[in-house]
Amino acid sequence: MWNLVAIQLVPTICMSPCMVLPLWAAGLVMLLTVWLQPSPCVAQDIPVPGQNPLAETQEIELIYIGTGSVPKIIVRGRQPTNVFPAFSYRPAHDHHVDLLSLSDGGQPVGICRVRQENLLPQLQLHFDQVRTSPCGFVWSLQSANKSLDVLSFQSLRIRGTATSLVTIELVEGSVDQRKTPTVVGRVLGPFDVEIPLAPLARRIDLRRLTQVMLSVEADAEVVLRESVLLPHKSTSYPSPAVGFWYWDYRAAIRDPEGMVAVCRQLQCRRLLLQLPDLRDSDQVWADYATLFAQTKAAGIDLYALDGAPDMIDHPTVVTDKLSRLLRLVDGGIPGLQLDIEPYLLDDFPEDETIFDRYLRTIELVRGALSGHGRLSVVIPFWFASAIHQGRSMAFSVMDRADDVSVMSYRTDVDELVAISDDVLRYGVLTGVPVWLGMETTRLLPERHMLLKREPDPALADGTLDPVRRMLTLGRPTESEKHGVDQIWLRIHHHTTLRPERISFADRPQHEVRHAITQVLDQVRLPSFSGLLIHDLPGYLELTQ
Repeated sequence: MWNLVAIQLVPTICMSPCMVLPLWAAGLVMLLTVWLQPSPCVAQDIPVPGQNPLAETQEIELIYIGTGSVPKIIVRGRQPTNVFPAFSYRPAHDHHVDLLSLSDGGQPVGICRVRQENLLPQLQLHFDQVRTSPCGFVWSLQSANKSLDVLSFQSLRIRGTATSLVTIELVEGSVDQRKTPTVVGRVLGPFDVEIPLAPLARRIDLRRLTQVMLSVEADAEVVLRESVLLPHKSTSYPSPAVGFWYWDYRAAIRDPEGMVAVCRQLQCRRLLLQLPDLRDSDQVWADYATLFAQTKAAGIDLYALDGAPDMIDHPTVVTDKLSRLLRLVDGGIPGLQLDIEPYLLDDFPEDETIFDRYLRTIELVRGALSGHGRLSVVIPFWFASAIHQGRSMAFSVMDRADDVSVMSYRTDVDELVAISDDVLRYGVLTGVPVWLGMETTRLLPERHMLLKREPDPALADGTLDPVRRMLTLGRPTESEKHGVDQIWLRIHHHTTLRPERISFADRPQHEVRHAITQVLDQVRLPSFSGLLIHDLPGYLELTQ
């Protein structure tokens, strides 16, 4: 009977493209997919929140949680010019890489005359008629139009001779997004220097190098006998630990012995516990403060935990909490972790100041800690490829934190490790410890619908009225097709993020322990400090 009802609905609800299918197949498809995505054939008005103008909107993403019909809306305008390009190649990092051998030749730069004798096994250059303008020579590090990723290396060694001062620079970015060259060193006479990459990593993105440039300000003869990347020398790895997030501070205060006993049973070495509310009584705060001595005696580092998206506009909420706590705990605390998630704000990502306010909040909290504890920050894995002000957001956060925890929530161990790789490599280079996250709490499925701007109203699946700030899903009406201010949108794709891909909820504990063991064995990088499980009650609810 339900098949018959579905067949009868097809012509009414969707005249195309559903009618391309046989009626019985169309009905079955509709019943199977109705919960996955809203139909573009049924008009649906959705208010667009926020204050930013919508006239330059290029795409809108709708995110439906569970069976909810009201989506979270993300509006994106014209893409900035510093979008991270996913076109880099990584040489094997366990041996030297000769930068000279990566290119077949180079070319002069500037107003001067450069004569190249040879490139291999050494580069010999004659710079003539150099006047006031800088004169240079560049060679490419690209292969098949892919940039060079050197984030896994420790240093750059250069060796040779120069009769005049030579400036050595690295160029980052693709041809249309190339940034100002970054000076890595200056040499004169016979030279043999090793340039550490860690300071450079805080200035440029070592994952997308495109050129090496040698420049002079006077006539010179330069012989570059060696230009090689050197791998990391250390082969020692710390012993990774396991930790838990815990949000119910009242439960922890009621039964601190039970909390500590569970952590010791699970061989937990770090516990992150939500800070009390400022409106809580002095007794609650005093009881919370006593937990630090109890966990320390059990060999557990207890970190205070706090954060919310709007904290970037109200940082005194956490700094006031921190000041109150530090007055109660003699000798400081092991650390404080911030879990802010500013990308959940309605104006993200259009409001480019959100990340600025976020980074400023991290700096304010670090100042409030004032050496009385370490600062840890929770970041999503995709921060590694999110570029703000020409810089990876993950790297910008790591430059301000003592350690980071990556929300690398995946049940496939290989995928979990892969999405965390860049953060781990940057941690190795800069000495910032990295924790990876695993999820055990129950999640709802997320359905994502991406609509992109469409110039032809006949192909549109929705209309955006930028004045009324109203998105209408469905085929545009004739009046909407001729609207002066209307923006037409077409569905680019639907995706559904399944909870079982993200969380270990409803799986047995032994399966999670096996996954933990796999990650601890598989990640062989000095920056890897361990796994944080979200969260302690969620893990304990897993079946034995």
